[in-house]
Amino acid sequence: MTMILSNKMSNEEYHAHENISSSDLKAVASTTLRHWKGKVRKENPAFDLGTAVHAMLLEPEKELIVRGPETRRGKAWSEAKEDAEKQNKLLLTEADYDLACDMAEECLTHPMAAKLLNNKELIAEASFFVTCPETGLGLKTRPDGFLASAGFILDIKTCQDASLNGFSKALRNFNYSMQQSFYKYCLEIEGIKISNFIFIAIEKEKPHATACYELSDKYDRYARQGMMQTLHKIKRAKETGDFSTGWPDLDTISLPPWLDGEI
Repeated sequence: MTMILSNKMSNEEYHAHENISSSDLKAVASTTLRHWKGKVRKENPAFDLGTAVHAMLLEPEKELIVRGPETRRGKAWSEAKEDAEKQNKLLLTEADYDLACDMAEECLTHPMAAKLLNNKELIAEASFFVTCPETGLGLKTRPDGFLASAGFILDIKTCQDASLNGFSKALRNFNYSMQQSFYKYCLEIEGIKISNFIFIAIEKEKPHATACYELSDKYDRYARQGMMQTLHKIKRAKETGDFSTGWPDLDTISLPPWLDGEI
């Protein structure tokens, strides 16, 4: 089954769907099957800033972000939050709202980012559901932005350091390369050719410097290999029911190298 539901499926509906997502893959690759299987999805205010910047850049016409009270405490916040949730909108504190606005505005001063994000053909937050031909697993993906005619996928990342070295570290630490491979794979399963995947990195602190990055072909092939290995790992776990950590029953903790000179 394949679906492209631009602007029709909420984040909540998408996340509730049982298919495997890139977040699932990254969790299995960076932790263990047990940690992934036992994880409970929770609201985290720390992610609200990124969500807000995404909404302001990708779907500004929907006005999905609400400027709330100064703090998250008290009756004023609880009432404003209840009202925002009824409208399927996200409430931020005054400071966080202003910060998100500044980040979005600065992002649009970057020539390439602005050209891509302002493209009238951009499809924002479209949901795709496919079946992996190798593993039979149901997969899902929700690219930030998709330009069908050009075969471009856009992915917005808020970060501490948008420089080449800084974002390269974040790319490795958060396994963004596997996310890219997964997104491309899901669309390519249905014959949608992806010619480029572009990360738009925006710094959280002033001056909110913005940069655009793509992975080399070699990096992409390396990530694709890891993605497929992880999909097969999930498939085996589902077939066997073994979602263990894979840790030994007893392990040895050795003296760190920097303490060798102490004995």
